[in-house]
Amino acid sequence: MDNRITDATSRRVIDIAIGILVGLRGCTERQAFDELVAVVKETGLGLSRVATGLVALAAGSSSADHAEAFTVWGDLIRGARRVPTA
Repeated sequence: MDNRITDATSRRVIDIAIGILVGLRGCTERQAFDELVAVVKETGLGLSRVATGLVALAAGSSSADHAEAFTVWGDLIRGARRVPTA
């Protein structure tokens, strides 16, 4: 696979992950990116892998490969899925 395609795909996933955090936390894009980087530092995983985990978790398609994302953002995602009852 061409590295440019891989890079573009990774960048797209990172942008989506940033958008998820901005939407759920009401933070800036910079704060969301900093949060992703903090998780990278904490877990030792790459930025693309951390972002992929968050996107999969938000989409409801996470697996054991995304355990770190579930640990970090599981409560945030679950909270976003709660539907208020009247």
